[in-house]
Amino acid sequence: MDYIKVKGLQKDEVIGLVKEWIKLYPHSFNPEVNFWFYELADNQVVIGLHDDLSTLAVSLLIIYLTSAVKNETEQNQVVAYLTVDDNEILLKQNYGRRAKIVAKGTEDDNTGVIILLENNYCVEYYFRGKAHQIKNHGLVFEEPNDVESVENAEKEEIFVGDIIPKKMIEKSLEPDASPLNKLMWYAISGIVGLGIGFLLVYFYF
Repeated sequence: MDYIKVKGLQKDEVIGLVKEWIKLYPHSFNPEVNFWFYELADNQVVIGLHDDLSTLAVSLLIIYLTSAVKNETEQNQVVAYLTVDDNEILLKQNYGRRAKIVAKGTEDDNTGVIILLENNYCVEYYFRGKAHQIKNHGLVFEEPNDVESVENAEKEEIFVGDIIPKKMIEKSLEPDASPLNKLMWYAISGIVGLGIGFLLVYFYF
C-alpha cells in the first residue's frame, strides 16, 4: 500500500489541500485516480495513494503538504511510503523496493525531497537534473505498522474526476490546450511536411 502520513493538520484540512493540489495539474491525472483519507488515534492523517501516482507526483504532493504544516519545530511531519514502480527520479534497478519520502526544503530555490529506500540507499532530488546519492546519511528505513489496520476501515474517498470535470481533463489534452501539446503537434506537422517535400524532390527531380 502506498500512503502519506500527515501530522499537524486535521483531516478536512488535508482533504482540502489535496483537492487544491489536484487542481494545479488538471491534465496530469486520469479521472479515476483516487485518494482516501483516514484519521489515526494520534491525530495523524493517512492519505491512501492510487497506484498510478509516480514517485515524482508523490514528491510534489509531499512538498505541497509540508509547506502547509504550521508547526516548523518538528521535522518530517509529512512522510510518504510507497513501492517504486517508475524511473522518473530513481533508476529502474530500484523497481519493487519500498521508499520513504520527506521534504528536503520548500523554498523556491531549495525545494527538494529526500528518498530513502528500504536497503538504506538514499538520494536527494531538487526537481531539476538527476537525483544525487547521499552517502553517510545516518538514516534508517523504518515503516510504521499502525497503518496496516486502516486498509479495512471506513475511509473518506475522493476522485480526480470529482474535482476536475472529465470534459475539462479531455479538453486540457487537446492540441491547443497547452504550449507543450502545441509544440508536439507542430513537431509532428513539421516532420510530415519534410517527408512530403523529400518525396516530391526524389520522384520529380
